[in-house]
Amino acid sequence: MEEIKQGIAKRLKELFPAVSVYTEQVEQGFTKPAFFVRQTEGAQKHGMNRRYIRTGTFDIAYFPVPGSPQLIRDCETVRDTLYEQLELIPWEGQPYRGSGMRYTLTDNVLHFYVSFEVHMIRPKGVVPTMRNLVQEEHIRHD
Repeated sequence: MEEIKQGIAKRLKELFPAVSVYTEQVEQGFTKPAFFVRQTEGAQKHGMNRRYIRTGTFDIAYFPVPGSPQLIRDCETVRDTLYEQLELIPWEGQPYRGSGMRYTLTDNVLHFYVSFEVHMIRPKGVVPTMRNLVQEEHIRHD
């Protein structure tokens, strides 16, 4: 899921080049406007054989410039852009599809949530080969 988080951060930097994007905890006093990307939920389901489906939900928090007269409108514009642009996140040649998109606006901070599913195949474990089998035949005479 770290790859997807980095893909989201990269996409945000492309869409909003003038806005700082953070993926780690930042001290107080960071420069606004800013995005914070973090994974809030995760789950894994076992499929057939060695197949697994890993799901992660990400919170993309947008902190607008405080005191701006267009603060709410700014959040709405960012929200609409995220709805349109986070449907597919390319990362290392692999597209990841976002789903379950939703948002909340709390204390003048936009929280945009999006989930991604990653299909994984675990590598085969090393299985010891069979040793030599010695087979003997006997004919019974009755």
